[in-house]
Amino acid sequence: MTNEAIANAIRSRFKAQVADLIPLPTQYDNQDLANPDNATWCRLTIKTAASRQVSIGNPSAQRYRTHGVMIAQLFAPLGSGVGELRGIADKVVLAFRGKTDGGVTYASQDKDCPSVEGGWQREDSWQINVVCPFYADDIG
Repeated sequence: MTNEAIANAIRSRFKAQVADLIPLPTQYDNQDLANPDNATWCRLTIKTAASRQVSIGNPSAQRYRTHGVMIAQLFAPLGSGVGELRGIADKVVLAFRGKTDGGVTYASQDKDCPSVEGGWQREDSWQINVVCPFYADDIG
């Protein structure tokens, strides 16, 4: 899969399974989103690493795997508590844990997927992250 196809699959799943259902204003990679005043919102980042060959054989049937990580940075106004953010984080976890969709598998060989991390102040917001490793294969 190309990096574009991977990112499109991840964004589509996040939008359909999380952002549209809550609803949750979400800033996707390189898109504008004015930080909503006194509202909860998300920044979704997709990072891919270099692909590597994971099988041998006929050149047209070799498998290449791209690993990466999706990070859903969740923000809430300071003083609003963490209950809403943790509830949203749980929805993200359930939408991605152990799933394969659009050719992307949300899992990691060395740790559980996804994980909820943090709880820290960022400017005038409280932030927690949901970090979800993934991989996608390409044949040929």
